[in-house]
This record gives sequence, structure tokens and C-alpha cells, in this order.
Amino acid sequence: MDPNLRDAISRELGQARRILLVTHVGPDGDAIGSLLGLGGLLRSQGMEVTLACEDPVPESYGFLPGSDEVVQAASGSYDLLIGLDCSDRARMGDVVSGRLSALPLINIDHHVTNARFGDINWVDASAVATTQMVLTLAEALDWPVTREVAICLLNGMVTDTRSFRTSNVDMAAMRAVLRLMEAGASLSEIAQQALEQRPLASVRLWADAVGRLRVEDGILWTQVTLEMRRRYGMGENDFSGLANSLAGIREARAVVVFTERDNGLIDVSMRAAPGLNVAQAALRLGGGGHPQAAGCTLEGDLPQIQERVLNEVRQSLSQQQAGAA
Repeated sequence: MDPNLRDAISRELGQARRILLVTHVGPDGDAIGSLLGLGGLLRSQGMEVTLACEDPVPESYGFLPGSDEVVQAASGSYDLLIGLDCSDRARMGDVVSGRLSALPLINIDHHVTNARFGDINWVDASAVATTQMVLTLAEALDWPVTREVAICLLNGMVTDTRSFRTSNVDMAAMRAVLRLMEAGASLSEIAQQALEQRPLASVRLWADAVGRLRVEDGILWTQVTLEMRRRYGMGENDFSGLANSLAGIREARAVVVFTERDNGLIDVSMRAAPGLNVAQAALRLGGGGHPQAAGCTLEGDLPQIQERVLNEVRQSLSQQQAGAA
């Protein structure tokens, strides 16, 4: 970690009395893990912290220590805002609005498409997860890592790498895993809880979505409509993993999953085969992410959004193929 960044973050933390931690809408395992992990670390240093996310913690991450303390709306006064795993300000959602928008902001994220929207921006695209960065911060400031914090941080690394199967996993990541296991986190238990276990209703929704699969020009896509979610009693974030699972289909150069949210917006999750990049298309659509895993949220009619997104992905893949020729 750059010493100047370390000192700047330490200085802001030292001056703050009440700190608001926020992660992105539609939270995944890294979002919740970094929120809970940093929250636990700050509290162990005697700081008063509120953990917030516009959307509820997904059921699959309910086993994480402190998951029941995440609020969906922040009230009261704060001295400092920390955004975790958010590639841009909009990803923090309506939790950060009004006077909260004027707070000093530390932006901690590992997405290569991060917009550097904070007063202090610590963006490390070499990290496999934002939770890995939180561990780096703890070590840089000589904070002890408890078993509870280690579980949350390792959860982020496990889920964001699909259990360490993504191409960005390196020795630094594996050394971080070892340190978290030494602190008491169980790799096998986290993988089982976060990646393997899911409710029957989720599997039935997946089956419905798989039945709607279409493929053209190597792009495979499907949709999860509001009606489908209501039929199976599933919330917006209760069936995570569908895009990752479809990414393993051999015929797919890219996978796109369209999900209707309760507020009328459409979440778009993209995955790419190794060597290809969907972050470029996501960025042009107002989103972001990683080369092999990216997404965006759009407003409009589902068929029109599907056409727009698929055209963007198709064009991006064609440009990549032409550039590699």
C-alpha cells in the first residue's frame, strides 16, 4: 500500500468521530464482506460506525458475523463517509443523498473502471477483491484481525474469484487467504455457505431462466423478470451466481443476464470467456467492473434494453477480435 495513501486514510480516520460505511446496491459477497470487515476493524479501534446498503443483505451472506447490523437508510450526523466496492458514486444508491453527499469521502475499490469519485481514492485493480484491500489496510495500520473480521474478508475473496478460479488470482491473493485462515476463517465453510448452498426456490428460478436462454454470435443471454421472481418468492439479490454459472458454457464468448428490479430498473450482469473483456461495454453503458465480470443498471423497457446491451457487447467483442488479428 502506498505510504501516502495509508497516511491520508489514517489521518481522516483519526479526525472522524462518527463514520458511515456504504457499499453498492445489489450487494455481492465482496460488497458485504468489505462492509462488515472494515466495520469490525474500525470498531475494534474504538470508532463509532454505521454500516449501510440500500438493498438488504442477501440470504446467502446471512451467516457472516454482523450481517444483521446493516441498515438500509442512514440517519444522524457523520464526520466521514467510506465507499466500499463502489465503482462510482451512483452505485452507493440513495443511502448517500442530501447532506450526506457533502461528507468527506474515502473511496476504496478494486474495479479497473472506478471513476475516482472520492476525496481520497484508493483503487487497486490488482487486488482480487475489495476485502483483500481491507486486509492490506489493517496490516498497514497494524490493526489486529479477529476471527469474525477474517470470515467476512475471506468471504469477499472467495465469492469475487469464484473460489479462486479467476485469472487475476496471484500469489499476493493466496498469501492474503493464508493470513485470514491463520486468523481463524475456514475456507471450506465459507465456500460451502456462500457458493454451494441455496434455497430450492432459487434453483427453480434458475431452471426457468435457463429455459429462456438464447445464443447468437457467441453471446448467450437470458432474463429474470419481476413476474418470475414473484412466482418463486425471490428478492432482487436472493439468486446470485446465475451469471457465473452460465459463464462456464463452452459455446459462450460472453454471457448477459437481465434482471428486473422492484423499482423498474434493469440490472445487467455480464461475464466473458478468458481473454475477452466485457468491462468496456459495461463502461459505455454507464456501469463498470472487471474484464471478465462487469455490469450496469439501466432504466427503460426490457426488450429495448436487451437490444441496446447486446449490440454494445457484440460490437465490443468484434473490436477485440479485430485488434487481436
